[in-house]
Amino acid sequence: MSRGWIAVGLVLVGLGLFAAILVLVGPGAVWRQMQALGPLGFLAMLAGDLLATALWAASWGVLLWAFGVRLPWRAVAGVSMAGFAVSYLTPVAYLGGEPVRAWLTSRKTGRPLTTIYATLLLDRLLAGLCLVTFAVLGGVVALTGPVLGLMTKVKVAAGLGVVSAAVALGVVSFARNYHWLSQIVAALGRLKPAWRRPTRWAEKVREMEDDVHAAFSRYLPYTVLALVLELLSFLCNYLRPLLFFYFTEGRWFSLADLALYFNLNAILTTLLWLTPAGMGTAEGGRVGILSLVGISAQGGVAFSLTIRFLELLVVGTGLVYLSREGLLYAVRGTREGHGRSRVRSWLGMVRGALELGSLYFYGWVLGPRWLPRFFARLYRRPDPWGYETSAYEQRKYDLTLAILPQRADPARPPYDRILEVGCSEGLFTARLAREGWGREIVGVDFMPAALARARARCADLPGVRFLHLDITQEAPGGVFDLVFCAEVLYYLGPLRRLEAVADRLCRLLAPEGHLVLVNPWPASSLLHRPFRKRQELVVVREHVERDSSRPYVITCLARTPRR
Repeated sequence: MSRGWIAVGLVLVGLGLFAAILVLVGPGAVWRQMQALGPLGFLAMLAGDLLATALWAASWGVLLWAFGVRLPWRAVAGVSMAGFAVSYLTPVAYLGGEPVRAWLTSRKTGRPLTTIYATLLLDRLLAGLCLVTFAVLGGVVALTGPVLGLMTKVKVAAGLGVVSAAVALGVVSFARNYHWLSQIVAALGRLKPAWRRPTRWAEKVREMEDDVHAAFSRYLPYTVLALVLELLSFLCNYLRPLLFFYFTEGRWFSLADLALYFNLNAILTTLLWLTPAGMGTAEGGRVGILSLVGISAQGGVAFSLTIRFLELLVVGTGLVYLSREGLLYAVRGTREGHGRSRVRSWLGMVRGALELGSLYFYGWVLGPRWLPRFFARLYRRPDPWGYETSAYEQRKYDLTLAILPQRADPARPPYDRILEVGCSEGLFTARLAREGWGREIVGVDFMPAALARARARCADLPGVRFLHLDITQEAPGGVFDLVFCAEVLYYLGPLRRLEAVADRLCRLLAPEGHLVLVNPWPASSLLHRPFRKRQELVVVREHVERDSSRPYVITCLARTPRR
């Protein structure tokens, strides 16, 4: 059986387990429990997860610094989330992303892979120490308390012993520099003398072991600091049930309840994450653990789904970083072109599906109050999305213009008035003017910093002007023959707000005028729905760009003449 079919089988098993648990518990009850969390509770859990991620990345960053690997902190965070994303999607969680982290770090810093792998191995050892620490703390309470029966206590003690022994063996071996990993690899080579690769591998592994040993001797203060940061990261993750059930049920977990969760979740995390992202197994395990402290099954599933959504936000960010670093294009298959295309397409689909979460994040979490501050921070530096240098963005511009029924003509522009919603720094606006698409081009945006750069870029172009306004609140005067609304709709929030924006843009569109929408796929099916269902708009052309690190849909609609 090929590895691909094994992965597909594991995914199906996980989805089957998840669906069965959801059906048994009742989707309606789970949804009501999640709604009870409320915006404030969701923000509290989101802040906890972001803090946990930042502390984990900082812990690894300290180890890199100790070994002389100078990687900027922003890159440390990006590489960490990229590795987490790959680990999350591989059949055995928490392992698959380490080669990705090593490759990206080595490429950025030029340091040898053996040194990078030493920091990663040490990072995993410290994570194991943290896991054992919380498991032991929970085990002391669980094994001495009245909650668990005798047989359950025996099983918990056995699982705790296995986890503790494995981590202790690794720490002692590296601290005393026993070189047991390189000895095992070299022994494999001695089984078949003609096979020379294990000998070379053993030499590299020995170098890595020496580096890890240095962390316990020469760099011990850095290692201790990294351990403290890792412990704080674990603590943030383990406080999730306390926050969730406080906001949903008004219940405050006792120290004994948290200790029991610490212990059993540590064993669950170590032994039972066999499907990709622990799908199904994690939900079932959490329901069982929380039932021991009096939480209902629907509460356990709602808690697990909320955690799943927060984790997917980190996974989505990691996939974005991977695509920007070009790693999605570096994958090689047995047939190179077909293998790269298939993997790139699959990862692009995963990323596109994850972007559905951006609707919730921008619309409900940030909302009209915090969104301007979010963008103001982004626009502190020019071209924050890399529009000028990105081949991906340039191709999107080409396809957006190619979908129009008319062709550009500087002598006789095909459109009288063009509106660009969300013009940013005016890069696409300048192209429209230079190629001769319209006599008058109006760009609107709600960020003054972006508009100032747009005006400077287009100062020598006649017929181009920019307006500072929020399209959800107001509209420019007059009507337009062509309206562009690209990569904007998912910032605008709930569907009712999109309906209002669709009404406003339709009123701005002249009869037989064209409206072009560009949004990530498959979220576009939801974002374009308020426009497609309007009777006065008909789809003229549509292009789905799936073979990309971030798939997208370009839809060109025309307004039918008034009858």
